[in-house]
Amino acid sequence: MSIPSQKVSSSNKLIYQRLKQAIDLNLRRQIFIAACDDLCLRDCLAARLHAELAAESAGSDPRSPIDYPRFVSLELDLSNPNPWGSIAAWLTQHPPPQNRGSYSRLPGFQILGAEHLTRQSAAVQWSFLSYLRDIEANLQMCESTLLLWVSRPWLSSIEQSAPEFWHWRTGVFEFEGEPTPAKGDFGDFDDFGNSGDLRNLRDNRDFGNQLLISSFSGQSPIPDEQSPSSYPPSPAPDSKSVQLREDEQSPISHPPSPAPDSKSVELADLVLAAASEELEAENDATSEENFLPLQTLQYIELLQEHQCSCEALALAYHSLGNYYRDRILGGDVSEQNLTIAIRAIEQVIAYLEVDTNSQQNQPLTEECARLIAQLTENLTQYAQESNSLPPISDLLNDLGTLYWMLSRDRTQHNASDPVSSLERSIALYLEGLNRTDAETVPQTRVRLNKNLGIASADLARYRDKTENLQHAVAAYQQALLDLDPAVEPQQYAAAQNNLATAYWNLAQDGEPIVYLKSAIAAYTQALSCYSPEREPLNYAGVQNNLGTACWNLAQHEPSEPLLVRAISAYREALKYRTRELVPAAAAATYNNLGTAYWHLANHFQQKRARTESLQQAITAYETALDIAAELDRTQLTFDALAARNNLGLAHYQLAIEPDFAANKAAQTSHLEAALHHQLQVCAEWGQHLNDKGLTYGDKLNLQAPANSQAADSRQTALSYIVKTIRAFYSECGLPGQNLALSKVPGDLLPEILRRL
Repeated sequence: MSIPSQKVSSSNKLIYQRLKQAIDLNLRRQIFIAACDDLCLRDCLAARLHAELAAESAGSDPRSPIDYPRFVSLELDLSNPNPWGSIAAWLTQHPPPQNRGSYSRLPGFQILGAEHLTRQSAAVQWSFLSYLRDIEANLQMCESTLLLWVSRPWLSSIEQSAPEFWHWRTGVFEFEGEPTPAKGDFGDFDDFGNSGDLRNLRDNRDFGNQLLISSFSGQSPIPDEQSPSSYPPSPAPDSKSVQLREDEQSPISHPPSPAPDSKSVELADLVLAAASEELEAENDATSEENFLPLQTLQYIELLQEHQCSCEALALAYHSLGNYYRDRILGGDVSEQNLTIAIRAIEQVIAYLEVDTNSQQNQPLTEECARLIAQLTENLTQYAQESNSLPPISDLLNDLGTLYWMLSRDRTQHNASDPVSSLERSIALYLEGLNRTDAETVPQTRVRLNKNLGIASADLARYRDKTENLQHAVAAYQQALLDLDPAVEPQQYAAAQNNLATAYWNLAQDGEPIVYLKSAIAAYTQALSCYSPEREPLNYAGVQNNLGTACWNLAQHEPSEPLLVRAISAYREALKYRTRELVPAAAAATYNNLGTAYWHLANHFQQKRARTESLQQAITAYETALDIAAELDRTQLTFDALAARNNLGLAHYQLAIEPDFAANKAAQTSHLEAALHHQLQVCAEWGQHLNDKGLTYGDKLNLQAPANSQAADSRQTALSYIVKTIRAFYSECGLPGQNLALSKVPGDLLPEILRRL
């Protein structure tokens, strides 16, 4: 074919590259439809495609004759528009070489000329659609690729009148019409960039059949912080022009005999949609690994067609699940990847539970056995071969953990209900525990119980808080029964930490003394197994949690020793929670330390001890706010506004101490500092009234009002300002009051003067 010249738009160039990449996959039974109303452009694109694929095939396989084409262009016979007959006639005239390595060496075919059918009789047009509807009877000729070029009216007719063909399509590529060029305005088509050779891009990572363990099982949310999800949301896919249209995809795994169930078809749809999005991503580094899921679906299709054993199908689905599991563990925790991994493992479990004794397995033909062997060899790039699958209990644990992760996906594209995902996760963990017996390894029961505790604690955030937290406590306690702290100290410490945090949460709603004492005991047990040298951050996190539990208990059982113990725990945590290493965590612990010192000052009768505690509180609050100023507000896990208010109160309380009466300079300095911070708090609440709202989460700070209470909070802040100005007058006379009023912004003066 000669290559005509035409100026091609950038969008059509991109669509062309996507089409060529899809054909380059060289997969089995690819059915593509290309729609283009501009015949000159269509001829240009088809000729270029033919030339480029023919050039790439030359010498690509030393076992095949160089002159045997990889891609063939055929014109539709308008008198008998049978594309299958045209392909069969070409194969009869050009039989494939006997030494061809696989079905992939059959050439791909592009069929042109369908647009001329509009000039033919209705009978001829209907015969063309009838031939397309007979696709299943002619699939043997579509082992590689069929590309059918049509105009847009014919694209609509095929969808409506040849649903069988439409169902089997792999992708649709719609090209835009190009503006008609002026005479002499023909561009050079060589500005098309050739796609990379996908066959040379291989990923040599080891994708072993490791169990998917909930990463959250190691460290529970610390009580003084709102712990973010362990897996950050994945970026939303780029919604650019789609050539393989997501809303029109059908499964690449076509209905075998016997037909797969609806879940198998749904899974195939999801995998194909994911592969299409990767092809659409303009900046995505496409590699052969991206298309291994499609090969796995082909493998599954062959197994289903030849009624292979359920174990073989389970292994194939397990490999598919492993591929997406490894993506998830690599940080790509999208709803799409989670859903595909979930559906794959569900298929594994379904096939393992089939009564294999009643299954009639058909013997494999020699050709099918060879194809399966070749595909299996390809799949070993990312899935280690194994003669056995994990026990059902382990698979149920993996599935439960994937549902748990789905409940934590808070991206805007995830419409999943977290409650339903958590309920499903809990049900799977319980089923996994029911499948265990005396021969089950203890680690499996530990994993299931710990994950059950985590999911139950998460569900408590949404409903039945006390009941679900009690379920979490029971699950952690069961996990601890199977753990030996001498053999598995890290696992034991993590379970104790999670148990203690569940107790801490229970204490917020009832029986605080009982539950807080249980939390303190569990945190202490966790510390006995964490080494600060080996696991400094885990050790520091538990110390922080212990300090919080001690501080909480001191609010119900006033006790100086409890506050001293809380301060000691916070200071120990700060040895490892440094602002350089984990600034947000360090700021939260400094804030907690300041609050503990502030409360300790109220316990001391001795003036000097009270003064020293208030000075320590001021230092801790200032450090927390200093670190927080360097961070984005979304990174903070405590209420910086409440911390600033507490800092102002500490300065005020220190200023009115009798020891400062003789030192007017120091007294005035603390009053000025108190007023400065109180004015900042008032200004923040004023701004808050005009904003959408802030989120506060530190349980040690003053209770942060909801957005609807912002006006009341501002009034409270104003009352603190008035109190401080009165202290200026009481301690420093009228000059002191005037000094204070000079620092108040003009818009606040009327309100302040009325209150004074």
